[in-house]
Amino acid sequence: MDIIDILDSKVKDTNKEKNELKERIKSLEYEITMYKENVKTLETKNSFYKDELTLVLSELDEIVKNIDV
Repeated sequence: MDIIDILDSKVKDTNKEKNELKERIKSLEYEITMYKENVKTLETKNSFYKDELTLVLSELDEIVKNIDV
């Protein structure tokens, strides 16, 4: 093998690694996007449940007050 073949092989290997890393980055970016969407969904549900729980506790408190009367 001469120096040109060695360099050519190194360049091909480097390009292959670069393409593999690009694909991995794409995959990770997609996963990040999905996690962000899941977090938004969970925050929305959390807010809803918090409001519902507050309402139920308020109603329960009112019932307990009426029982004591």
